[in-house]
Amino acid sequence: MTRKLSLLFIILLLSLFITTPVLAAKSYYAEYFDVQIDIQEDGSAIITETVEFRFEGEPFTFAFREISATETDGLTFLDASMDGNPMPQGTGAGQVEIEDGDPLKVTWHFPPTSDTSHVFVIRYRANGIIRTGDADTLIWRAVPEDHDYSIEHSTITLTYPQQATLLEQPTLNREFESTVADDRIILTANGLTEDEDLILIARFAPNSLTQATPQWQVENEQSQAATARALPVGSIAGVLTLVLGVLGLFTYARANGRELTTSPVVSNATPPSDVPPALIGKLSGQAHGFMGTIFDLAKRGLLEISERTGFMGSKKHVLTRKEMNLSLSPHEQGLLDAIFKIGDTQTDMSEIAGRLASKHKLFDEPLEQELVQRGWLDLQRKSKRNMLLGSAFILIFFSIALFIGSLIGVNMALDNLTWVTFIAALGGVGVGLFFLSIALLIYASMFSILTPSGEEQAARWKGFAEYLKQVSKGKEPAISTDYFERYLPYAAVFGLGTKWAEYFQTLGGMPLPIWFHATAGSNAEFGAIIAVMSSSDSAGASASGGGGGAGASGGGSSGAG
Repeated sequence: MTRKLSLLFIILLLSLFITTPVLAAKSYYAEYFDVQIDIQEDGSAIITETVEFRFEGEPFTFAFREISATETDGLTFLDASMDGNPMPQGTGAGQVEIEDGDPLKVTWHFPPTSDTSHVFVIRYRANGIIRTGDADTLIWRAVPEDHDYSIEHSTITLTYPQQATLLEQPTLNREFESTVADDRIILTANGLTEDEDLILIARFAPNSLTQATPQWQVENEQSQAATARALPVGSIAGVLTLVLGVLGLFTYARANGRELTTSPVVSNATPPSDVPPALIGKLSGQAHGFMGTIFDLAKRGLLEISERTGFMGSKKHVLTRKEMNLSLSPHEQGLLDAIFKIGDTQTDMSEIAGRLASKHKLFDEPLEQELVQRGWLDLQRKSKRNMLLGSAFILIFFSIALFIGSLIGVNMALDNLTWVTFIAALGGVGVGLFFLSIALLIYASMFSILTPSGEEQAARWKGFAEYLKQVSKGKEPAISTDYFERYLPYAAVFGLGTKWAEYFQTLGGMPLPIWFHATAGSNAEFGAIIAVMSSSDSAGASASGGGGGAGASGGGSSGAG
């Protein structure tokens, strides 16, 4: 009995999952979407849209139509009905909800219904839809461009005043059939897919439909005229601003240029001098100087790195400070103060970059003073570069604000060509200043703050960095294994820690440095230190302190739910 009940329960569950999607199916389509356009003698049109929806599946409770007022002088709702019954305005079932504006939104509300058809009708007035010029032209998107249902067929009916003279047969933007009656023209299209629109174009003799140009067309023509006049002025202003700015920048660059006789960068297998790694990093603009200092202090016995097992077997690395009397330079002491909390002797190496980023002055400022003392850093040139960088960023924001302001101003002053021209000139100045600010930013980034002696030292160390890079790639002959630890701080400074360690791993038989302690059972695995090198390379950056054709009126969207 129990087995039978269990089997019955399973069958019920399966039937629920199988039948639920069928019950949940909900779809609809339009059997027809008909539009009648009755052009009035004042150039407006009374438009009647009739749509028959076929609803299937879950109940539907509303249908809607959004009518775009683009390229019209406004839309006015007249009336709406459902299945031939006029509907009063409201939000309840059996009522139609109207939201005026652009777009004009009409929502038919009705009791839940399914597996049946309903006919929805809306009638509205569209003002100013006849374009004037070499012809009185109607371009009207009768079937909207946004509808998530198919339409079996659509009939567009056009009527117009007797005094109007049709220049040519009206057309649609797809294949259609046309019928001409005594007082109307009927165009029919079949098989419209989702989001496929229908655009009607009808051309009449000039002034036969209307004597007045629509306001939206007048504004468009004013805008085009203003643009045609203002664009050359803005372009000239922009080019002139850029040319004058570049000349000024060139003059400044010549005044602050120097004749340097630095040696070319040549790969050099020997460090140029006995200089702390971090100082070399600062001199050559590297962001990994602090890792060079950590490995240098580890070599000197002050720091140790331990590999430990973390959460879910993951590996983490802990930096430990040992108690010993060791003479430290100001930047070394500053680094220790930044990465170790007061009273702590250990820190997770993954936290070092974040701690140093918030206290980078403890490390950077002593390094800068040491460069000044060695005669390698020119504080006056540093001040000039800071001024150049600040000016570039201020200029970028100012130029963008000026350009955006000019765009807003032009749109507000279209009826005044003098103001439009002036505002366009300001916009051109904004564009010119923007490109000038980019040039200034590039120049500032290349503006050296080193003394001639500092430039010479930087070139020599770049040669040593090139040597380390070639060794890491295996393009230099194999060197003694003791070079790994000897040059490791410098490799870290130049962001080569991982490749440096990987190269020596390929040599085989490499012992771990005495200041690195792997987890139990992996003492012989040199690969354990590669993870430390990889994190040091990635941590460097985060710790660094320093006009087409005419459009169509109407359109919008339509749907149900």
